[in-house]
Amino acid sequence: MLGLVRGNIYYNLMNWYRCLATIPVGVDKGKFMETMMGVKQTLDPALERELGAISATEPQYSIGTKIRVLVSMLHKIYTLDGLVASFFENFNHHYAHARSIDFFSLSIQEQSAWIRKLHRDVTSKWETPILNDTYVMLFFGMLKKLVGQYLHLDSDKAQSLQNDLLCGQGDVESTEPTKMLMRIAAQVDASAAPVRKWFLENQQDVIARVLNLSEHTICAHIELFLDKYGFRCINELKLEESTLYDQPDFVIESIAGYVRTKSYSIDAMEERELAIRHQAEATINSTLNPVKRAFFNWVLWHARRGVRHRENMRFARTKLFGLFRELWRAYGANLVKLGLLQDRQDAFYLTQDELYAFADGRSVTNDIAGLVALRKHEYDEYRKGVSPPERFMTRGAAGLFMHYPQILGDLNMLRQLELDAAADPQVLRGTPCCPGVVEGVVRVAVTINETKNLSGEILVTARTDPGWVPLYPLCSGLLIERGSLLSHSAVVARELGLPTIVGISGGLMKRLKTGMRVRIDAAKGEVRILDDTDSGSNVVAAAVNVSGKDTQAPDVLVGDSTTRKRRSNSRSRSSNEDEEDGASKRSQSPARGKSPARGKSPARGESKKSK
Repeated sequence: MLGLVRGNIYYNLMNWYRCLATIPVGVDKGKFMETMMGVKQTLDPALERELGAISATEPQYSIGTKIRVLVSMLHKIYTLDGLVASFFENFNHHYAHARSIDFFSLSIQEQSAWIRKLHRDVTSKWETPILNDTYVMLFFGMLKKLVGQYLHLDSDKAQSLQNDLLCGQGDVESTEPTKMLMRIAAQVDASAAPVRKWFLENQQDVIARVLNLSEHTICAHIELFLDKYGFRCINELKLEESTLYDQPDFVIESIAGYVRTKSYSIDAMEERELAIRHQAEATINSTLNPVKRAFFNWVLWHARRGVRHRENMRFARTKLFGLFRELWRAYGANLVKLGLLQDRQDAFYLTQDELYAFADGRSVTNDIAGLVALRKHEYDEYRKGVSPPERFMTRGAAGLFMHYPQILGDLNMLRQLELDAAADPQVLRGTPCCPGVVEGVVRVAVTINETKNLSGEILVTARTDPGWVPLYPLCSGLLIERGSLLSHSAVVARELGLPTIVGISGGLMKRLKTGMRVRIDAAKGEVRILDDTDSGSNVVAAAVNVSGKDTQAPDVLVGDSTTRKRRSNSRSRSSNEDEEDGASKRSQSPARGKSPARGKSPARGESKKSK
C-alpha cells in the first residue's frame, strides 16, 4: 500500500483502488477515497486505461455474499460508538500505565520489551480507527454527493455548503490544547499590569520559572499544560522532533501572541462557527422536502460523528507517538552510555527491527555508529537532490527509479495540471475549507521558526500538522499548498472558524513572498494577488463577509497530498493523517518501523505522496 522513494512515503494508489474494489457496495468508492486523500488527478477512464484496468481485478461476489457484507457493515456502523468507547478504554488504560514509567531508568532489554508491549496492546488493536476511516470516507462522500444532487448545486458550491455543515462540530479533543492556551492568555491579560508586563517582556524568566515548577499561578497553569500536552511537537509523527517539553518557548510565545492580539475569546470563536453551521442547516431545512430532509440529515449525522471520532482517535495516535518518542530517546541514551552512539538522537536512524536485533543478540552488524553515519549521509543527499514529484508512475522494479531523481521528475503526472493552475499570474486556486473573505499581507513559512511574532497576517505554508494549531488564532487566514478536506488542518480550521484554503495548485510557496498583499475568498477557494512586492509591513489583515455565501467556488481539483517524513510505527498506513495533515517534504531520518531493506515498493503502478 506504501512505497519509500528517496526519503518520502508514497501511496501506491493502484493498490488502494484495488482494495476499495473488494467492498461490494454500489457507491463511488474511488471518488470518495480521492476526496478523503486529497487526490488532484482523479482516476478518469482515460487514466484508468493507461494505468491498467482495475475493474478486471474486482472480485465477483454472489448476492448472498453482498447481503452478508452489507449487514456486517451496517452492524458496525450502528455499534460504532461502542467500538470507539472500547478502543479508548483500552488505549487510556495502557497509555496511563506507560506514562507512569521512567523509560530512561530501564535497561535496553526492558525498553525493547516496552516497545513490543505497546505494539501488542495498542497498535495491534487499531482496527476501530481504520474502520472509522472507511466509515468517514463513505458518509463524507455521500454527503457531498447529496448536497449537489438535492440542492442542484455544482461540485464547488456543494463543497462549500458541505464545509459549512461540518463547522462548529464541538467535542473535538485535538482543539483542546489550543483552547487551553487561549484560556491562559485570558488570565494573563486580566492580571495586574506588572504581571502582564512581566509575562510579555521577560519570556526567558517565564520559561525558567516553568521549568523549575514555580508555584506562580500563571506558571502553574503552563506547567499543567505541559504535563497534559508536552508530548506534542511540530511534525508530530516524526519521532526525532523536539517536543514542547524540550522547547516550551513555543508555548510562551503563543500565549504572548494571543495576549497582544486579544485572540483568546473561545466563546466568540465558537459563536462564529455555530452561526455558519446554522445558516447552512437553515438552507437545507428550507429547501428539501420532509423525505429528502430526513435522509439527508441521517447522512449528515453519520458524517459528523465519523469526523469527530476520527479527530479524537488521531489525537490518541499523537499521544502514542509521544510514548514511542521517549522510548527511542531512552534506548539511544543507553547506546550512548555503552559507547555505541555519540548522541541519543542517532537512534532515530535505526529501524525498529535493528533495535530488537541488538537487544536479542541477532544483529547483522556490530558497527551501529557506521550504520547511522551511512543513513545520515544518504538522507543528506536526499535533501540536497532534486525533489521527487507529488505523483508519478513506475513500471518494473520501482527501486531502480530511486537512483535517478531526474527521471522521476520526468514522470510527473501533474505537470500539465500545475501549468494550467499557474496560467493566471494573479490568481491561485485551491479547495475551499472554511469560509471567509480576508484581505491582508501574507507570512510565508517553510518552517515553524518563520512564524515568530505572527500578528494577524495570512499564514502561507506548504503543509501543517497538529503542532501548528496554536498559531491559528494568531492568523486572519490560512493557505496550505497540500492537504484535503479531512486533513487535520481542515478539520481544526473549521472548528476554530479560520478562513482556510487547502490543496492550492499553481506554486503557492514559489509565487507568494512574505509581505505581499492578497485577497482570499475561502468559500470560493480563490487567492488573488493584489500587490506582488514585499510591503515590509506587518499589517493585520481584515476579515470581511465571514459567511462568504454570495460567491461561487471555482472549478478546482483537491490538492494531492503532503509527504510525511519517515517515522516509527508498525502500522503501514502513514496517511492517518493527513493527515493527517502533513510533515515536511524532506525526510530527516529513516523510519524506525519496518526496515527499508524489507519494505515492499510498488513493482508497477501509480504513486502519490502520502499526507
